[in-house]
Amino acid sequence: MDFGLAEDHASVRDSVRNFARAELAPGYLARSKRSDFPWAVHKQVAELGVLGLLAGADHNPLDAEDFVAAGLAVEELAYADVNVANAVIPVMLVASLLSRHGSEHVRGEWLGPLVGGRTYVSFCLTEADSGSDAAALRTKAVAVDGGYVISGEKASVTMAAHASALIVTAQTYREGVHLGVSAFLVEMDDPGITTSGIADTGWKPMGRSMVHLDEVRVDEGALLGAEGAAFRSVLNGFDFTRPLLALTGVGCAQASLDETAAYVRERSAFGSPLARFEGVSFPLAEHSTTLEAARLLCYSALWKRGSGVRHTADAAMTKWYGPKMAGNAIKECLLLHGNYGYSAEFPFEQRLRDVLALEIADGTAQIQKIIISRELFGAEFTPYRG
Repeated sequence: MDFGLAEDHASVRDSVRNFARAELAPGYLARSKRSDFPWAVHKQVAELGVLGLLAGADHNPLDAEDFVAAGLAVEELAYADVNVANAVIPVMLVASLLSRHGSEHVRGEWLGPLVGGRTYVSFCLTEADSGSDAAALRTKAVAVDGGYVISGEKASVTMAAHASALIVTAQTYREGVHLGVSAFLVEMDDPGITTSGIADTGWKPMGRSMVHLDEVRVDEGALLGAEGAAFRSVLNGFDFTRPLLALTGVGCAQASLDETAAYVRERSAFGSPLARFEGVSFPLAEHSTTLEAARLLCYSALWKRGSGVRHTADAAMTKWYGPKMAGNAIKECLLLHGNYGYSAEFPFEQRLRDVLALEIADGTAQIQKIIISRELFGAEFTPYRG
């Protein structure tokens, strides 16, 4: 076994780390409290080549798609600004989907601007009555001459307020026959689309929205992949977005641990540095251990993805364990700073708000445990239909 980084991996990590800690970290708190998306920063990330790592040969700065490199990039970004990092992951997912399943026209029109940080395409899966139970979604796409008519409502759509297009999943019908769930690229300015924002406790620069689709007409080229094939060709992307999401929590929590370790070395009580008290040092030692375990689990899942090894259970493990451990670590760091840590002038309470979203996005911990159980015992022993 070799846990060392390849030359490309080290290059990606170092270039993103240098940029993130010098340029992103100082502005995290100010950006995190605003609802406008930091397009200038997003374009700087794009200039590093990060957004193209999974976008196909024409847009990838590396020789081939590299999921470990993607993980290193988002972890380093999250160390400095967890929201900037989490805005990158949907781009990676959508770019991968478009490069693999988009028509020539769709790839030509959208991939360049997307990985260049000049536009955004949001992913629409969740609905009010079908979050993790994606097969129960109610949005419909009815085939008509030359295209499809889509109607329905999507909930919890990240970045919808800033997006130029959406990838919409819908139950598909042709001549009254149900074909299964398909995915479509839908432009935001198409007639029949309206949005309404959701007031959240974190992730404010990205934001979430409800998206309403009222008989939205798209042409045949908007279909991604085959009709009814979204679960096979599109939604398996969650097996790499889940470890990426977990790594943003790990990176954010690592920054909190590093800051707290520096603080307790300098802060004294009863004539001794806080770091000498086991009530302070032991919790930090424990959180350092759980974060390292989460990190290794994530990179193992991403390595398996790139190597073609089955990794659905691994991805689910990262998704319930990583965000939970990250949140626990950040909370401990806040408390170890005492009254200062509770202040909004320090980053801990904001990081806690932002990281909490990771326990929900791409499936809650309960759903991840169902997936793990399904992989362990077989589908007949779980309520999950996937």
